[in-house]
Amino acid sequence: MAQIEQEAGEKKPSKKPLIILVLAVIVSLAAGAGGMFFFMKQQLAHEITAACEEPPLPPVTTIYYEISKPLMVNFPQNSSIRLVKINLSMAAENEETISLLKKNEPMLLNNLLMLISAQNTDGLKTHDGKIALRNAIFDDVTAMLEKMSPEAEIKEVFFTSFIMQ
Repeated sequence: MAQIEQEAGEKKPSKKPLIILVLAVIVSLAAGAGGMFFFMKQQLAHEITAACEEPPLPPVTTIYYEISKPLMVNFPQNSSIRLVKINLSMAAENEETISLLKKNEPMLLNNLLMLISAQNTDGLKTHDGKIALRNAIFDDVTAMLEKMSPEAEIKEVFFTSFIMQ
């Protein structure tokens, strides 16, 4: 009988530590799942942003074309300048434009000689006059190229030599 009392007197182990352990595991799993959700959401946002961005443009290459002969123009004796000798280079983005310029070089030279001979000699002495001549040459060459091929264009005109006497 004493044995029965001892068994009856013993209490069953408490379930409290087990409940705390189970709750801790559930909270840990919930926190991990929430963190993973926010991380994946951020990754998805980065992927969507990257997909929406335009792909980078290929690098632009510049090809230079130098006119083979210098442009020499004589002005009347009563003008302040008697002779102008100009070497020109042009910049383009593609080889097709350069080949078109080479193919039509006689027409290009004729147009440029006529354009230079029509200039005011006093204006050519100033920096602004040279800039105006360069812009006029650019416009003239651009107009010529548009007639030949609409997609051909030059980017810039450069004086590589500009001699006045």
